[in-house]
Amino acid sequence: MYRMMRFICFAVSAFIMLSAYAFASEEPAIKAASAILAMANGEQILYDKNPDEKMFPSGLAKLMTAYAAYKIFGTDEMITVPDNIKDYVSPYEQSMNLKPGEQIKSGDLINSIIVSSPNDAAVVLALGYGGIDKFVDEMNNCAAALGLENTHFTNPTGVYDENQYTTAADLLVLYKKICSIPFLSNVVNKTNVTIAATNKSPERTFWTNNSLATMYYGSRYYYPYAKGGKTASSTAGGYSVISEAVKGNSRLICIVLGSVLDEGINYSFVDAKVLFEYGFNNFTLKTVLEKDSIVSEVKVKSGKGTDRILLFSDRTVRCYIKNTDEIESVQSGKSVPEFIAAPVTKGTAIGNISYTYNGRYAGSAQLIAGETIEVNKIKLVGNGILWFLSLKYVRLVLIIAFVFIVSYILVIAWIVYKARKQSIKRKKRRK
Repeated sequence: MYRMMRFICFAVSAFIMLSAYAFASEEPAIKAASAILAMANGEQILYDKNPDEKMFPSGLAKLMTAYAAYKIFGTDEMITVPDNIKDYVSPYEQSMNLKPGEQIKSGDLINSIIVSSPNDAAVVLALGYGGIDKFVDEMNNCAAALGLENTHFTNPTGVYDENQYTTAADLLVLYKKICSIPFLSNVVNKTNVTIAATNKSPERTFWTNNSLATMYYGSRYYYPYAKGGKTASSTAGGYSVISEAVKGNSRLICIVLGSVLDEGINYSFVDAKVLFEYGFNNFTLKTVLEKDSIVSEVKVKSGKGTDRILLFSDRTVRCYIKNTDEIESVQSGKSVPEFIAAPVTKGTAIGNISYTYNGRYAGSAQLIAGETIEVNKIKLVGNGILWFLSLKYVRLVLIIAFVFIVSYILVIAWIVYKARKQSIKRKKRRK
């Protein structure tokens, strides 16, 4: 019997891996309702499916819960579990069994909700801020500040509500923001977390439900390149996962929303593997612009010693290109002013250059001044005069003044002429 079970597990694992590789060389076929495969920094999208379709986030809502709680509390604030905690969390919800009166650090609660997703931890954070409604308002404020136009939260746990929704595109922005914060980035890449003993509970260890990144719950979905992430599942939202994977010099983020459980197989993990393999096997990370490369030049007005300045890239730009394409298939566009005025300080951003590949944004860099240019005061005065004289109303006034002066001179000349003529006549009469 044991050998039979091992064989069945092996067969299922083989099926899943074959599914992952089957579409590696063509457009991937997945069961998820919505998905994104992106460069790890979120700049370049390699694949998407209904990225702006509103989906129920389920437990993925806790990513925003964690982000908002981190902004509010930091990691060291001591929070007391309220006496009525059981009123907010049913016995059927995922829990870390927090007890009334238990004192626990905000950082430990944030760790737990990202890694293992207990609802009571999310509720305690919300109540610690002054109430669930107030905390949810802060979640939505954070969403607005990040530009998540298709995201709205009604609770911190991810429990179903028809007015709670998000999209794969918005989650990519949120996940990218989380990964930019060292503490949260470290947590989201953990496969397990140990919570220190409190006044009510002993030390506890929780494991991630992301079976791509750990074999704690078995090796069926394990993907050796996966690094952390977060999962969610519910009747309304289906099966979802956000995860990163690193293979060679490539690092990708995969977001799968609304996949299915079919014949005991969680296809959110299968879909994620398919997408990761599609990315790793069909795209190569290439450099399209080196840092400090000369990209353009711009005219400088009133500059001492020069009237032009070279512009350099402030960063290296890399993007993923299909193995069948050449680097020339990456298109670029520059935005540079016609001229700038001295003084100019080396390193000042003057313009930018952006890249697209297959019609998608692929990266950008700022164009910075390559040297410091001081003001030539004589040129500055001269250019100032020329600028002043070039003004429309100034020109009009000057023209009127010129006409007036010329007219005045002609009138005076005529008067002088007539006076001289009269003088000549008088002299003739005297003779």
